[in-house]
Amino acid sequence: MPTKKSGSFSDLDFEKVGSGYREPTDIQFRPDEPDTMVILEKRGKIYTFNLSKQEGKIIADFTGHVETRSEEGLLGLAFHPRFQENHLFYVNAVSKEAGKDQTLILEFRWDESKTIQWKDRKRVLLRVDQPYSNHNAGQLSFGPDGKLYIGFGDGGAGGDPLKNGQNTSTYLGSMIRIEPNLEAEAPAYKIPEDNPYKNRPGYLPEIWAYGLRNPWRFSFDSQTGDLYAADVGQNLWEEVDLILKGGNYGWNITEGFHCFSPPNNCSKQGLQDPLLEYDHGIGQSITGGYVYRGKNLSFLQGWYIFADFVSGKFFAFEVGKGKRPKLRILKETHHQISTFGRDPSGELYFADFGTGNIFRLVKKN
Repeated sequence: MPTKKSGSFSDLDFEKVGSGYREPTDIQFRPDEPDTMVILEKRGKIYTFNLSKQEGKIIADFTGHVETRSEEGLLGLAFHPRFQENHLFYVNAVSKEAGKDQTLILEFRWDESKTIQWKDRKRVLLRVDQPYSNHNAGQLSFGPDGKLYIGFGDGGAGGDPLKNGQNTSTYLGSMIRIEPNLEAEAPAYKIPEDNPYKNRPGYLPEIWAYGLRNPWRFSFDSQTGDLYAADVGQNLWEEVDLILKGGNYGWNITEGFHCFSPPNNCSKQGLQDPLLEYDHGIGQSITGGYVYRGKNLSFLQGWYIFADFVSGKFFAFEVGKGKRPKLRILKETHHQISTFGRDPSGELYFADFGTGNIFRLVKKN
């Protein structure tokens, strides 16, 4: 446990830093403006808000082009690692522009002189059919290796009826890893040479790991590069996974550490266990966060901070302490925590989906 000198979990508090957003789904920070938050709304709008100047504006509006049923929407944004040179960013959105629900990974160029529209996209990197309107996951993020990671849910309904979690010929139920091709329009992306399944028959070469149900938010530890994903459970268990190259995380054979299909005596050979799980008596829909590496909350240094959308509880576990870290409840709230954000200095933020407010994690005065 943290020492008294550095504070304790009971010292954690929240400071409201933004308001007025409608169903926020993602918080990012501009690489060239550390004080500027970028907030996504489920229905298709993107806003910027400068924390120092307390000024905000709309930067993009995709309303009418984004499907918003159930868990669909504008779900994720990532800035290119060389954003300050090329001004490129990428979004993950569910759309029906091809006549059926699809996850689209789109490339845009940042332009402060206008409100960016759907038609302004430079190109489509990827289209993935979505058989149902839930389990869309939706995050995309560049890793410390400069590659683009994209999380996909199993396609939806309940119990994975299409068996996508263990199907390596679909992106659904997987974490994929690609590299946008800036040298030419086509192909839109390259497949990294060290992807684990690049030359293996029966596997899509983009797959980095699979066996996921609905990875709602993942992040890289800024100190170690480790990749943590929160996978929303089915009936009983929510889990946090340490995503390893080539790993199979078990869905729908397992849910958490437990058999799901079949419910008993399932074969776990070759499956990766989660780092941690909690049952539906504690919370019912996990929202992944970040390993805290900031300076203002020394008592959280090296702890993975996350939450539950339904129960409003904030959780933490200390990273690097073995395969079964202990779950700690940081705070019980009434917030619907839809996403976390991390600024360039490592401080953490979260969004309340219901109220549209944005908060920063701070120490009590």
